[in-house]
Amino acid sequence: MTQDFYNEQEGGQEKKDRAPLDDQHLTADELLAKLERNLRPKTKQEKIVAFWPKRSHRRKQNLNNGDSKDDSKPLSESEIEVEVEQPAVTTKKSACFQRRSKQSANQKDGDDGQPVDDVTALADQTVASLGRSASDEQALDQSQGGGNSALVRGSFWLSMGNIVSRLLGAVYILPWLAMLGKAANQGNALFSQGYNIYAILLSIATFGFPSAISKVMAQLIAKKDQNGLWALTKRSLQIGVVLGIIFSTLLYVAAPLLSNGNAQVVPVLHSLAPAVLVFPVMSMVRGIFQGHQLMHISALSDIWEQVGRVIYLLLATWIVLSHDSSNWTGAVVQSTFAAFIGALFSLAVLGYGWVRYARLIHPVAGVPDEQAALAQMSAANQQAVAENQTAADQTLHRRHQKDDNQDQKDQPTGSKALSMVINILKESWPFVVIGSSTNLFLFVDQYSFFPLMKAFFHTSLSQLQIDFALFSANPNKLVMIVISFATSIAATALPILAAKKAAKQMGALKEQLIAVLRLTSLVLVPSALGMYAVSDPLYRFFYPIDQTVQAGIYLLQFSAVLTIIMSFFMLLAFVLQALSHGKEVMRAFGYGLLIKIVIQAPLIYLFQGMGALIATALGLGWSLYLMMKYLKENYQVSMRTIQDTLLKTYLSAAVMAIVAFLLTWVSKTFLLTTTTKAGAGLATALGVIGGLAVLLVLYRRFGLLNQVLDRGHEPEKAK
Repeated sequence: MTQDFYNEQEGGQEKKDRAPLDDQHLTADELLAKLERNLRPKTKQEKIVAFWPKRSHRRKQNLNNGDSKDDSKPLSESEIEVEVEQPAVTTKKSACFQRRSKQSANQKDGDDGQPVDDVTALADQTVASLGRSASDEQALDQSQGGGNSALVRGSFWLSMGNIVSRLLGAVYILPWLAMLGKAANQGNALFSQGYNIYAILLSIATFGFPSAISKVMAQLIAKKDQNGLWALTKRSLQIGVVLGIIFSTLLYVAAPLLSNGNAQVVPVLHSLAPAVLVFPVMSMVRGIFQGHQLMHISALSDIWEQVGRVIYLLLATWIVLSHDSSNWTGAVVQSTFAAFIGALFSLAVLGYGWVRYARLIHPVAGVPDEQAALAQMSAANQQAVAENQTAADQTLHRRHQKDDNQDQKDQPTGSKALSMVINILKESWPFVVIGSSTNLFLFVDQYSFFPLMKAFFHTSLSQLQIDFALFSANPNKLVMIVISFATSIAATALPILAAKKAAKQMGALKEQLIAVLRLTSLVLVPSALGMYAVSDPLYRFFYPIDQTVQAGIYLLQFSAVLTIIMSFFMLLAFVLQALSHGKEVMRAFGYGLLIKIVIQAPLIYLFQGMGALIATALGLGWSLYLMMKYLKENYQVSMRTIQDTLLKTYLSAAVMAIVAFLLTWVSKTFLLTTTTKAGAGLATALGVIGGLAVLLVLYRRFGLLNQVLDRGHEPEKAK
């Protein structure tokens, strides 16, 4: 629904709330309370009242009938709304206001001799509960307007954007490598060497700023601090511009040092510098939209970034190679420069979103005027109340006024909001490191494989480029789709984990942890085994069919198995960080990276490219073991907890993999040979479709399909 629609609903409700009081003379307290209630965001209960007034009226009648046996007077509609909105624990301040309101009501009854509604009590209670600024936690909850459902919805949008962009990033491989021809493996290796450095540099350049800004903005939105909100928006954009200039200049200047002795890498890194210039600002804008809960704009910008990048990449490659078919290095340079073009597409989407939601991002000037009028009325009301209070009440009132003034001083401004961002960055930096963990392992491979292979076997640079593509560049583009798909589906539950931990609901937290592990297993295991089963035609379909194809197939099969370790590592790392165990995650990751570095050289000497993959598996495997051990010791959750689901999952996935392999064999034996792209594509499609059909049947037979649909919960618990 649009914002205008909600404004119409709130306007109708405001008229309805004002109707019973039109014939009464409202005091300043009463008018302040009504204005407070009409200006603040509507709760879920109030929206229900606006949409279904008859239902609310029946509820009011039921409440009045239930109270009649106690000879208490019927509740007014305003009192029913306050009863729903009041927190379970009443503060001392609100209790004082209630006593004062009763004294005022009794005095008015004695003077006028007429019954008076408890409007004064309503005003005092409303001011007591809303007058003080919300805490950061309450503000964050308010801004998310919908609790867990809003969090899951936001995570869903971001996850879908990630998955779709990954798919688009893999689709371009087919025509791009076909245009490169015999230089396909060398071109893909050169492309990956540039992008590995680019990805790590982007992580350092943004350093979690978008996530931190979105959290602080959510708090400022809930506190209605529009000045601080706009100041933070401008400051974040300024920071993005400065970071972009610094790191793009650093990449351009340091390109010869980062080239690892390969002159072909230098122009590739130079072509990525413009993208580094734009990306920090683009990330800041995405954080602003996420802070306003406009996740779909951020996701769409991610998708269109890939669309623009792929379009320019293919078009530029065709133009370069059509002029000089041997200039594959120039084609790769233009392909990496496509990252800048994709960033421009993304900025165009973000610009549209900025214009579309301009009043939300930068509210109109009339809103602060309403707040100023409210503050002026509040001051006049406090003066009128102080004149009629006793000395003790005046002392209490001054104490409350002092607290309110202190709260106003504590209200975040531009500088304070920036300090809040810095504080969040101190807590979120492990997320940045873990988010780049796979790139860091690839970074170790890139800067160790080439010198070690030259030292051990005196291999030429062109052959090393091909070998690097076979074990690193080629498999990664395929397995990262599985990793993103598996972790993104389960990641929708991560905000709920943080909420359960904050509420100290340990039983529900444990159940949610089990559900996350179960869902990841149900999706990840068949995906990895399925890729292993169809790896022969799958590799032939995407990559060159030449003398290196068999080695590429073997390395893709091992990478498919490695996907299980990598995905569970990423999942547990984010889960433990969501539960505020960042130090344990960093310790486990540090040990794993150290193991990788220590055993890299001997394993490369023994197994060449396969040795680098084995070192990654052992390093990440040890990190995964440490995190699973910590999870079991502190939350009593382990793989043994879901052993029944794991057993059924492995059986189903194994049968699915066998069927998929047999279908690919039938296709290449009796239909079309896999020595052609058409035959490889047909065998891959038959294997995937047939295997998926068998998997769905087995999942339904074992009762696993319901667990997938219920996001990992068992059917009886989901109900």
